[in-house]
Amino acid sequence: MPQKRIKTLSLFSGAGGLDIGFHAAGFDILGCVEIEPGYAASIERNKGPGRLFGPKLNVHCQDIRTFDPTPYVGVGIECVIGGPPCQTFSAAGRRSGGVLGTIDPRGRLFESYCRILKAISPAVFVFENVYGLPGANDGEPWREICNAFSRLGYKLRAEVIDSADYGVPQHRERLIIVGYRDRALNYEFPLPTHGPDSMNGPALVSIYDAIKDLQDPDEPSHEFDGLYGHLLPLVPEGLNYSFFTREMGYPKPYFAWRSKFHDFLYKVDRNSPSRTIKAQPGKFTGPFHWKNRHFTVPELKRLQSFPDEYELVGKFGKVVEQIGNSVPPRLAQVIAHSVREQLLRPSKKLDFALRPPGFTSTFRQRQRERTNHFKDVAKREIAERFANVTHLDQPRENSKEQFFAVYEGFFDKQILASRPRPRAAKRCYKVVDERHDQHIDLTIDPLSVKAKRQIEIKISGLSKYLLHIESLTCKATMLDHEDIFRIWDLIEDSLTKDSQFFTLIDIYGHYANRGDTVKVSTRITGGKKTSLEKAIEFFGSSENCGQFLSEPDFSAAMGCDHKEVRSLTFRLREMRWDVRLPETHATIRDERMLCTYPFPLLSDKAQLERRRSA
Repeated sequence: MPQKRIKTLSLFSGAGGLDIGFHAAGFDILGCVEIEPGYAASIERNKGPGRLFGPKLNVHCQDIRTFDPTPYVGVGIECVIGGPPCQTFSAAGRRSGGVLGTIDPRGRLFESYCRILKAISPAVFVFENVYGLPGANDGEPWREICNAFSRLGYKLRAEVIDSADYGVPQHRERLIIVGYRDRALNYEFPLPTHGPDSMNGPALVSIYDAIKDLQDPDEPSHEFDGLYGHLLPLVPEGLNYSFFTREMGYPKPYFAWRSKFHDFLYKVDRNSPSRTIKAQPGKFTGPFHWKNRHFTVPELKRLQSFPDEYELVGKFGKVVEQIGNSVPPRLAQVIAHSVREQLLRPSKKLDFALRPPGFTSTFRQRQRERTNHFKDVAKREIAERFANVTHLDQPRENSKEQFFAVYEGFFDKQILASRPRPRAAKRCYKVVDERHDQHIDLTIDPLSVKAKRQIEIKISGLSKYLLHIESLTCKATMLDHEDIFRIWDLIEDSLTKDSQFFTLIDIYGHYANRGDTVKVSTRITGGKKTSLEKAIEFFGSSENCGQFLSEPDFSAAMGCDHKEVRSLTFRLREMRWDVRLPETHATIRDERMLCTYPFPLLSDKAQLERRRSA
């Protein structure tokens, strides 16, 4: 006689990834609570006769904080599943300016989870989140969340697991918490079903195995457009932008080490699982198909282990977002089976073997091994491609070049060989670029007698990335502070001119990942410095960038009143300095600030307009 299905309430349901897995394992999802209308619409699309979910499923498109669980009280709910949004604890959040954890309202959503648990009192709950939650903010949010669950009478088991170990063709680490009321029971996580940690199970599911029937054998390799698009075909499978760095042995680098995130230009190794699929990838963010294109929606669904017939509602970007934010249904199904068989419908015969005492997962060790493997792949590929190359460029002879730069605004620029006529709406500069040995002397002067202020910018440590260039000194005069952006724009031109680097950030390195190889200093002279000029000098030093700074420390360094700090930083942002505050970035807390780079953001695509908090 078939067992009675387990009545379940789903919170933070997303597009239904967790629900699909639990439904397949014998759980009856009675209700889903999801705030995003597009996600809720996907769940609605998949309920009804002949659909995955039955017609009686109720989809509540609303904020969890206003959700009333009363209709689900006393109806036999045995299990609650779901995990709150993870941005406040994620690695991406740490990179963008810190982790708020439970200080952010999103980090307090576990309280609504607890409120609903208290009202319904299910025998079991399953809570999932990012793997970094236990370590975020020295573990304080983790302890607070666990204590909140424990006060409700739940015994907890928690584990960080890699989805690839459970048959998902994607490495995706998630934290799973299983809470249960019956303290006489013991819950153990299931042993991996695939790979070296399994009990003689099959190998990890490769990308090709997952999507081979969706492939056209006659599909040609694609050409990818954009600033970095031409590099994608050159990336070997399994590697990313780091293939083009000096550290990997690339003779003429395109990027500094750790100047981008690991998904940048990441092309999958078709014979292995993919790296984690992102919810909101940029144009050059992988995973990329080995034919040098983005994956299609049907392919991404397979990589996330969604059933082919499961419909996701929305345009391409919104569908990708739903897939990237989902728990892989295959992983959810394995967890659901283990919860059912150990806690809710105890069975001596288990569908999935349990982890034995003392079991330790090796997925982190294997991650390091994969890294070393692909370093070897890169070295072999580079040795083969450049086997007959003894040098790519002769050192440039000492030279002196003079030209004129004409700007209208920040981004409209012309380079002229001869002196232009004065034009009221435009700013004109005489530029002298002099090179000797491994040094560049750059002189920049506006074509105006009104220029009084001088700025000197020194950059060193360039030779690790730039061939034959170790340092640059720029001496410039300024009409006003807007000139600083254009001076840095011309510095970028000078440094990238004889290299394969595209931008100054490619050379300097991403602020969250870089070492201290390239150093920058800034000095302004020509009279008494204003507070703004002191701030430009301060953040124009690499020593003061890429790290958090308290407002009192900044005001002391500037010699300005504490009340002046906010106005100063917003003036810097107007000049395109990426100075981040709690008002501009929700992940910054405790009245701190962060300046990402010792120069303004030079790309017109860089957005500095962020909504200030109320």
